[in-house]
Amino acid sequence: MYSIDLTPLVAVWLAAQASAPAPAAPAEVRERVNAERSARGAPDLRIDSALERAARARAAEVANAGDLAGQEVSGDALGSHVAAFGYDQRLIGEIVLSGVEDFGERFEALRDADPDAFADAMRPEYRDIGVGIARGDNGVVVALYFGLSQQEEFARRTRALSDLSATRRDLLARVNAARAEQRLPPLRENALLDRAAQGHASDMIRRSYYGHESPDGTGAMERARAEGYPAAAIGENIAENQSSAAEVMDAWMKSPGHREHILSVTLQEIGLGMAFGKNARGYEIVWVQVFGTPGAAGPALPRKPSP
Repeated sequence: MYSIDLTPLVAVWLAAQASAPAPAAPAEVRERVNAERSARGAPDLRIDSALERAARARAAEVANAGDLAGQEVSGDALGSHVAAFGYDQRLIGEIVLSGVEDFGERFEALRDADPDAFADAMRPEYRDIGVGIARGDNGVVVALYFGLSQQEEFARRTRALSDLSATRRDLLARVNAARAEQRLPPLRENALLDRAAQGHASDMIRRSYYGHESPDGTGAMERARAEGYPAAAIGENIAENQSSAAEVMDAWMKSPGHREHILSVTLQEIGLGMAFGKNARGYEIVWVQVFGTPGAAGPALPRKPSP
C-alpha cells in the first residue's frame, strides 16, 4: 500500500513582548509569505478554509494562555488539531509569532532568528495556508499553518493515470517486453478480459475492499465468464497504490507468484484494469491483470498473493 511519512515538520517561534497594535490583516500576511516563496521559486499558497479555522483557534489558544512558555506542539498533535477542523493533511507545518507589531519585519527577522522555521514556510510541497490573528496579554499573536492535503497529493499522483487506454498500452508493452526477454510469445489483449479486469478494479474502489474475491465470493474465473470469455484457464494479478505502470510491473516481477503469471507458457491472453479514488480505506489506486486461455471450460489457475 502506498505510504508516506506523515510526521509533519513543525516550526514554532514564540516571543513574548508588550501589547502591540494589530498587525496586517490575514490577506496581507498571505501576500507577504507568498512574496518570499515566489522569490525562491516556490508556488504561491492559496487560502484553505479549514486551515484558516485551525489557525484562528491556535492563535486564540496562545493569546489566551498568557504565559507563552511551553506552547510548542508535537507533530502528531498538530496533525490532530488541523484534522479536527476538517483538513486532511499529508504535510503540515506551523509557525506562531507573538508580540507582533509589523508582520513583514517579524517574518523577515525569522529567517535569521530561526532559519529552520523560515525554511519550512518556503517548502515547495506546500499548497495551502491558514492565517489566524488574536490579541492577548502578551500582545498580538499570528498563527500560520502551511499544508499539503491528501486530496492534492493524490491528484498529483494520479494525474498521469487519467488516460486508461494509454495506461493499458504502457502496461501491456511492459508485460510483453518481459516475456520477450524470456523468448516467450506476446500475450494478446482481449476486450472481454479487459472488462473483467476493469470491473474488478472499479468494484474494489467502489466497495472499499482489496482482494481476489469480491465480498460476495466472486472470483476471477467467474468474473471472466460473466463477461462472456470462454475460459479454459484463468490467472489474476492485483496490486494497490503503485503510481505508474512501471512501478506496478516492478512490484509484480519481484513477486514469484505474479511473475509466474506474467511469464506463463500456457496463458495466452490478457486483460488490464486500473481504478483510483477515495473510499472507506482512504485514497487508493488498484491494478488488475487477468490472464486467460480460451477453450473448453476448465479449472482456474491457483490465485497468487498480492504484492
